[in-house]
Amino acid sequence: MIRILTSALVAVLLPFTSPAMAMGSGDKYQDLQSGVSYVVYKPSNTLGLKPLNFEVRPCRLFPKKDQALLAGFGGMDQGIALVETSAQFNCTGLDNPQPFGTTKINGITAKVGIYCATNNCKAADFLGHGGEITWVTPKTKTLASTFIRVGTQGGFTLKQLIAFATGLKPVGSK
Repeated sequence: MIRILTSALVAVLLPFTSPAMAMGSGDKYQDLQSGVSYVVYKPSNTLGLKPLNFEVRPCRLFPKKDQALLAGFGGMDQGIALVETSAQFNCTGLDNPQPFGTTKINGITAKVGIYCATNNCKAADFLGHGGEITWVTPKTKTLASTFIRVGTQGGFTLKQLIAFATGLKPVGSK
C-alpha cells in the first residue's frame, strides 16, 4: 500500500520538480536547453501529430547528472516518442529491439530497431510492430553530445519515423 501511494505521489509531483522548466521563455525546448549541458533538439516535422506530453525527468541511472527529455506526439495508442539525454550519461537506459540495419539522420549514422519477436521481420512489419531509431549527435564548442531515441509502438512506417527524426533541429537553429 505504501509503495502504491509513494508511486502515485511521485507521478503527481514529478512534473513540478524540474528547474529547467521554470526558465519562462515560452518555448519548452529552449527552457530545457538553459538547464542542461547537452544539445537539445526540437521537432520541426511532427508529421502533423499534436504534442501529447513534454516531460523533463531527473536522471534515474546517474543521479545528479543532466535531466532527460521525454516527449510524445499523437496519441497513447498510436504516436511517436522522443527521448533526449546526455550521450555521456544516458539516463534512459537502452531498449532491446531486433537490429534492423542503419539509416542516416542529418548525416549521422543511426541504428534502426524493430519491436518484433522473431528475427525474420521485414520492412512492412515495422508498421504493425513499431520500432525505434537511435543515434548520438556531435558535441558543439559549448555543449555535449546528445543521445536521441525516436520510437513508435506501431502505426507508422520506418519512412515516417525517419522523416520525424530528420526534422529534429538544435534549439536556436533555423
